[in-house]
Amino acid sequence: MTRTTCNMTPMSGMNTMTVVAWIDPVVEAHGFGPASSYIEACWLPILGPTSTWLYRRLAMGLLVEDEFEVDLVDLAVSLGLGEGLGKQSPIARAIERLIRFGAAEAHGQRLLVRRALAPLTTAQLARLSLSSFQAHQRLTGQS
Repeated sequence: MTRTTCNMTPMSGMNTMTVVAWIDPVVEAHGFGPASSYIEACWLPILGPTSTWLYRRLAMGLLVEDEFEVDLVDLAVSLGLGEGLGKQSPIARAIERLIRFGAAEAHGQRLLVRRALAPLTTAQLARLSLSSFQAHQRLTGQS
């Protein structure tokens, strides 16, 4: 599947989006789930706090069921992002970051979200603070 941008502007008054598990057996076997310390210590500096909380919220739901409907206004408000759903709204920008860094992929009104994230790449590791880099080493068994 090709990665596409997500148009969060509701179509025909729709304020919902279907969230679907992006099943990747390799990443799920060797990566880190949404409740993992690795997500907070290592992915948060890459995704940013808003996108990290969004990822956790969506991916945790996908650990229970492979697909669910989410009310975008409710989701945005529950994350402290206000009610806006336009292209430049905080919720749209947070979803775009998930897509940009490979945690999600948009397909129309469907958002595929990984149930686990892979360890950071070498380029991403270079952007981390010392404490985050040390957490990466510890949590991946590289220390």
